[in-house]
Amino acid sequence: MRIASISLVKDEADIIEGFVRHNLHFVDHMFVVDDHSNDNTSEILRRLAAESSAFTLVDDGWTGGFHQSRRTTALLHQVAAQGGWDFIVPLDADELICAPDRQSFENSLSAVPHGVAAGVGALFYCWTPGDDMSIRDPLVRLTTALEPPAGHIFKAIAPAALFADPALTYVEGNHALLLGGSSVPVQRLAGVELAHFAVRSPDQIVSKCLKHYVGWRSRSDYKAHMASQAVAAVNALKREPGLHVSANAPVLDAYLPPDMAAKSRHRPFSERRGTLVWPELAVPQPYAELAGLLDSLIDRAALSDQVVSAATAAGGEMSVATLRALVDERNTLESELARLRNSTADLTQAYVTLLRRRLTVSWRKRLMSGEALLRRLFPR
Repeated sequence: MRIASISLVKDEADIIEGFVRHNLHFVDHMFVVDDHSNDNTSEILRRLAAESSAFTLVDDGWTGGFHQSRRTTALLHQVAAQGGWDFIVPLDADELICAPDRQSFENSLSAVPHGVAAGVGALFYCWTPGDDMSIRDPLVRLTTALEPPAGHIFKAIAPAALFADPALTYVEGNHALLLGGSSVPVQRLAGVELAHFAVRSPDQIVSKCLKHYVGWRSRSDYKAHMASQAVAAVNALKREPGLHVSANAPVLDAYLPPDMAAKSRHRPFSERRGTLVWPELAVPQPYAELAGLLDSLIDRAALSDQVVSAATAAGGEMSVATLRALVDERNTLESELARLRNSTADLTQAYVTLLRRRLTVSWRKRLMSGEALLRRLFPR
């Protein structure tokens, strides 16, 4: 049996190495998109990719809001197109396959009927005030877990019979699959869970809820019912009297179940596989994460100002289609520049110089007047 996993990750330095090393014991290949991380996540992933041929870093070129469903679906079909996979497992960076061994995982997958997705529940590991924060590795530090409700499906695993159809899509959160808009039947795996380390410290939760809040709110299709958990958490943060968040801050209530103490139990993650090679990089950097979030918003605002200023200077008409093509081209070129800037190769540096010139020329050449468009977009 051949099994692949697909993941979108961002700012997960404290857990990302453990996530990869553990899950490689259960899948044949991991495909991971690093969503412009601001901490040590990118460096850890780069080292893992250099170390293992079973791990591939994927750049999906995305620079916009939080569209997990769309991006995971695209990655699913990109990986499926390579052929040879029997199952493709969606995993977040805080989710680890919890099974006795690889053979047990395969046996459970083999029992899933043809045309049906495999489903897994989740052991919800969470931070408690009694945790020893001097233990850097959350897979060791966190020992309190909530058992999943009976029959609960936390993630849907796609079999080859389904992902061969280009119409197959994931819903937000990867909790279910749709085929032609209809829900795909799911059979829960026996003896397999996902160990979900979502709540690892107060700082991590604050950073996470702010990033999710901005990511969802910046979507063009955002509706008030979306990301209710992140919105509730940020509303709780707004009531905090200072920047420091205490161990009993209300923001934690948005992520921790109210009956946590009654339903949780002591359960160390004994299924853990692999050991950390670079523990010095597994350092949470919440201010770096939030500053990076602000930087991305600043870049978007600056781009809008540049477009408006250039269009105003040109005068005349600029169609919406032309404006969109202009912005898309600029974003593509800037993204390519960002990937190449750190290279020390002479040829690469020459290419960067040429690309900068192309960006400048394209920006000037393709600008058409935008006075009428500006009146529609920015009425006084």
